[in-house]
Amino acid sequence: MEDDMEVTSLREPKMADRVATVLRRMFIRGEIPEGTMLPPESELMERFGVSRPTLREAFRVLESESLIVVQRGVRGGARVTRPRRETLARYAGLILEYEGVTVKDVYEARVALEVPMVVQLAKDRNPAVIAELERIVEAESKLEPGAETVSQLTDFHGAIARLSGNKTLQIVTDMLHHVIEKANRSLQPTEGTRAEQAVKKSTKTHRMVLDYIKAGDAEKAGELWQKHLQKAGEYLLSGTEMSTVVDLLE
Repeated sequence: MEDDMEVTSLREPKMADRVATVLRRMFIRGEIPEGTMLPPESELMERFGVSRPTLREAFRVLESESLIVVQRGVRGGARVTRPRRETLARYAGLILEYEGVTVKDVYEARVALEVPMVVQLAKDRNPAVIAELERIVEAESKLEPGAETVSQLTDFHGAIARLSGNKTLQIVTDMLHHVIEKANRSLQPTEGTRAEQAVKKSTKTHRMVLDYIKAGDAEKAGELWQKHLQKAGEYLLSGTEMSTVVDLLE
């Protein structure tokens, strides 16, 4: 029986995407180090066999990924930069906004990620990790309520992810923190008795969980941190109509 299935030819990737792919691979492998200025456009056009518009389209792709910075003018050109986690965090935030994800959902994800990290830190009892957390907790003890305090109190959370040693979890946590910091600034009171009490309670809890980590009591450290995160979410979302990440947009 003759096969009458139609075969559709696959389109070749756009040339600009192919150029971007080659350059991206060279950046990430370190073949072209961070800070390097790429050769002039005319040289790259000849090397890749492409037109100026095609090369510039490739540049736009790489610039959107924070892999290059294009400087205009006579002394301009494309300079190689390191991919920034902030770029990923902002983009992830946009996706959460588009999908209509609730702030409560984000906070629940933070609990799922951070509690095991705290448990592991208590099991490891790494002196360098403890010293870093000690420094942060000491700085927190001098804080007064205010807009900047809200951000500084998230330093302890960021340190837990950074010191956990797992780069993948750290990057995912960074994405969530981008949304959480925005929520903290938008929904959390920064002045008044309630704000003062929240600051004192947070700094006290951070000290307590650090003490459990220092003592190697993983079970109590995990239980306290889970309770702290859940209470923080309840405090933030109480008495507000805002429920989704998109509501945090200015």
